[in-house]
Amino acid sequence: MSLKQWLGLPMLGTVFGCLFLFWLIIGALVGHWLSLTLIFVLLFFCTIAIFYYFFRTMLTVTDEALTTIKRFTEGSFNLSASDRWNRSANPLNDEIYRLSSFLLNMRRSFQNQQDQLSALIENIGSPFLFIDSHGRIRLANELFQQIFDNKIDSHGDLKYDQVIKNKAIIAMIARTFQIKTDVHDTLVVPVGIERKHFDVHSIPIRRGHGHSKGLVVIFHDITRLKKLEKVRKDFVANVSHELRTPVTSLKGFAETLLEDSQISDEDREKFLTIILKESDRLQLLIQDLLELSKIEDEHFQLNKEAVDVARIAQETIELLKETARKKEISVQFNTSGTTVASGDSARLKQMFVNIINNAIAYSPEKSHISVEVAEEGNAVIFRTTDTGIGIVKEEIPRIFERFYRVDRARSRNSGGTGLGLAIVKHLTEAHNGRIEVESEQGVGTTFSIYLNKYVQKE
Repeated sequence: MSLKQWLGLPMLGTVFGCLFLFWLIIGALVGHWLSLTLIFVLLFFCTIAIFYYFFRTMLTVTDEALTTIKRFTEGSFNLSASDRWNRSANPLNDEIYRLSSFLLNMRRSFQNQQDQLSALIENIGSPFLFIDSHGRIRLANELFQQIFDNKIDSHGDLKYDQVIKNKAIIAMIARTFQIKTDVHDTLVVPVGIERKHFDVHSIPIRRGHGHSKGLVVIFHDITRLKKLEKVRKDFVANVSHELRTPVTSLKGFAETLLEDSQISDEDREKFLTIILKESDRLQLLIQDLLELSKIEDEHFQLNKEAVDVARIAQETIELLKETARKKEISVQFNTSGTTVASGDSARLKQMFVNIINNAIAYSPEKSHISVEVAEEGNAVIFRTTDTGIGIVKEEIPRIFERFYRVDRARSRNSGGTGLGLAIVKHLTEAHNGRIEVESEQGVGTTFSIYLNKYVQKE
């Protein structure tokens, strides 16, 4: 039964009862029953018509109001131009229309705030968690889910210890709930084949009278800082080691020459030759250290211009021709397409010397090396392929570290300082290029340097 039916019938019965009672009282007092009956009937039908119109209008409006309020509770706040509320002058209709506008604006404002909060959390640059006072995860940005390999349903009823896989994070959250104060720790988390370092802050959210609303957990990735710290420590240790060897030789042979006056001319020449060799090696090491320091300086700039990479590669091969001839290594050179790139010719030659010299040093005698310069899309590629000892796959990411050597004995005997590839990497980055390495142990190695093709300005 509708509200119209529920309210209309009892009201009409009440009106009829009141009129009937009025007729009985007037009839008893006056006594003109026939006239009073006709008047009563006339008044009754007029009253019925008036009340019918009044109640029909009121109850129709009430039914429509209830229907609209039901729509509001279902989340639909829009009232179109065809809705009754836009055409009626009834105060209830006007208030409901204003309520519709208010709720609609409130929902839009809430949605905007939600969108802004989601955008902030997703672009915060760090993994982020929000856990309510019952221990359920209510927010977890995409970065957290990717790094920690967790798919989190923020509308679920599972608690954090049932969702998060990392036990150290679970322990931090539990401790924060327990002591109700900030907890800070550094965690090492395996992510794929890497180990990432995170500076983690677990912070309770409080409201009035110290009641907790939950907590937030923020993860700051400090892996790069840890790597830089390790590089610095390794650099100091490696420099000390690399300098100690030639300095010890220089000191030892110099002392021998000073203390032994009976030394033969042949031994004297041998010792002096070793001193000269070690001095050259020491000079080369210091020169590479200074060069690397200069390249890494924030004010370092290249003298960029249009350079023919193929011509520079050809000049480099000619420069190292004698070194290759001593090991009876043949160098094959190929070029294709437009090979003009944007770069610093002197620095490019420095890069190519290091790459080709390494290929010669690590290749066996009577082998061959391929050098290629080619156009590929918007890039000019310089590529060398050797048939040398190769590099273990796990060591490839480390070959650009300072002083890292795949074969320490061979590289030291070849006169290398262990800084060549570090210089190549930094110069490639300074050219806004990239370097790729493919290698198989015992088969050979391919180095590819991608440089930006020169585009003439209009």
